[in-house]
Amino acid sequence: MQASLRVRRQMYDWFRDQIGGVAGKTILDHGSTPDTEHSDSNCFIQWLLDDGATVYATSPEPIDHLATVFPGLHVAAFPPNPDTLPPIDCVLSSATIEHVGNDYQQVQYCRDLLAIAPQVCLTTPNRYHWLDFHTKLPLIHWLPRAAHRWILRRLGLNFWAQEANLRLLSKRDLHRIVSRSVTETIAAAAPITQADLDRGRSRTPRDPIHVKWCEPKFLGCVSNLAVLVHR
Repeated sequence: MQASLRVRRQMYDWFRDQIGGVAGKTILDHGSTPDTEHSDSNCFIQWLLDDGATVYATSPEPIDHLATVFPGLHVAAFPPNPDTLPPIDCVLSSATIEHVGNDYQQVQYCRDLLAIAPQVCLTTPNRYHWLDFHTKLPLIHWLPRAAHRWILRRLGLNFWAQEANLRLLSKRDLHRIVSRSVTETIAAAAPITQADLDRGRSRTPRDPIHVKWCEPKFLGCVSNLAVLVHR
């Protein structure tokens, strides 16, 4: 837990610096955990509050009790409705995207976040760290996904063997998911007509996408990925 806290604090400090501080800003913590027993659970919420941010939290799990654990926290219904929230400066999603399902669902998850705020910060464990922090097993998660899941089932780790519960990502995977979600978001907001094509507009529009990375290390190599997306 102490090692996890150090890595998460490194990502938090980087995130805070990248957006020019959090004081006076409204941040939505998306995918908060109901767990209150571990010091590294929801640590971003406490740090944001300590630094003067207005913090909302939302999750598909029951988290109403977090409002008493973190005084000043606002708990929002899930899925969050931008029309019922104040303007959100940034969405922070910590170690959630690897748990939302298959590739399509991960892209859709990122699209949903981009619909809420102009800035989104995603963190996730690095698939190419030699240790999988969920199962505590080394190296086998480097195998093709089907082989990895087969081994997990043989070991009785059926929960983690399901793609709906765990789909680890590399930096290349996460960059592709972010890029695809931004492209699809732009295309949906501004559909391309035949007249646009006649004028030479691309069928795959590209807005300037500003992506910055943080890659903290633990036990000898990059353990986590944090990406900040500016639209």
